[in-house]
Amino acid sequence: MSEPGPIVLVADDERFFREAICDALREAGFACRSVASAEETLAGAADPAVGVLVLDLGLPDANGTLLLRHLREVRPTLRVIVLATHADQEDVLEALRLDASDYLAKPLHDEELVLAVRRALASFALEARLAALRERLRGVAARSASCARPTAPAVRRSARTSSR
Repeated sequence: MSEPGPIVLVADDERFFREAICDALREAGFACRSVASAEETLAGAADPAVGVLVLDLGLPDANGTLLLRHLREVRPTLRVIVLATHADQEDVLEALRLDASDYLAKPLHDEELVLAVRRALASFALEARLAALRERLRGVAARSASCARPTAPAVRRSARTSSR
């Protein structure tokens, strides 16, 4: 059985935080997966069913802002909520400049987390609907353009019959 989408991916090297975040999100009704490293984050975020990433900027095996920059290139519609301590304010500012959806300070408050994820998922869903509408519009425009072209033989025949 597949998980209902979109999925929230939680990337934090600290097991306690990963489990606490996923528990709070599941309790609020969200599908959640967790990873512990930058490599696992990249692999998990490649799944199109993942709509939101809760990313600890302090992953020990990667620079958080460089990881976010790469994710922006490969998954521009992915919503990313960054986690950091108050000491990481420069990294937080850079993440927000890179279009992170939100920022939460550790330790987290469950309600604040759930609200941030809810907003990010709503934004992700809206972007997906907009992309689908754009695609439908391109299809309608293509069909419309093909219907609007006059057929040359029909025009010539009617000109011949009217001159008789």
